[in-house]
Amino acid sequence: MNRTEIAKLYALAGEFAGKEITVCGWIRTFRESKGIAFIELNDGSCFKNLQVVIEESTLENYKEITRQNIGAALLVVGTLV
Repeated sequence: MNRTEIAKLYALAGEFAGKEITVCGWIRTFRESKGIAFIELNDGSCFKNLQVVIEESTLENYKEITRQNIGAALLVVGTLV
C-alpha cells in the first residue's frame, strides 16, 4: 500500500488530480442522504480535511461504512477529483 498524506494532496493537487490514491485517516464528520454519503477525513498531517464521497450504487460495503462513528479509522482508495 502506498499511502498519500492529505497535506501532500493539498500541496501538490495538480500532480494527483485524476489519479487513483490511497489515504488513511479518521472520520471528522459524516452526512448521508439518498444513497450518497460525504465523509470528512483527517490524517493529522495538516489541519485540513479531505472530503470523501461514496455512493451506494457503486460501493458493495456502503451500509457498513455508513454505520461507522465519528473517530473511526478508514483506508480509502479512490480517484482525486
